[in-house]
Amino acid sequence: MEIYLIILLITILLFRLCYFFEYFSKFEFKSLVGIFVFLFLIIAFFFSIATQIYFVKRIKDNYALSEGKVTFYHTGRGKSEGKVQYDFKLNGEWVSNTYKENHYIEIPDEKPNTNISYLVIYEEDSPQNGYILFNYPITDEDDLLEYEELFKKGIPDDVFYN
Repeated sequence: MEIYLIILLITILLFRLCYFFEYFSKFEFKSLVGIFVFLFLIIAFFFSIATQIYFVKRIKDNYALSEGKVTFYHTGRGKSEGKVQYDFKLNGEWVSNTYKENHYIEIPDEKPNTNISYLVIYEEDSPQNGYILFNYPITDEDDLLEYEELFKKGIPDDVFYN
């Protein structure tokens, strides 16, 4: 909620700065509202991209791996956003996490197999900043060990998009 307040304040500031341009104050009220809404949407879009970049960078700088199970899945196909809720092991306990599809993580259109586990990558200092990776299924104990070995060399290119 605080982020929307910040976006609104920045939009108002930019809108107010535009007032000093010649003839800006002579626009009709409808046009001014349209400009304000346009500025708000553009700033909100850039803030959402910036926060996604920030959280993915934090994961890349200090990540840990675990196994997780999907508890809720909603495809991103169509007009709605994809959403996934999953449980993953953290220090021997199961922890829940949720995320929506964004520019860096894609949620598959086809429902994944919910009977198996998948690899989870998360920020070690902030485990709620994490994602379940559907392209890394865990069907037996050796899979997790293989993935941990693979990730020791660095995060593979197919984990995060863009």
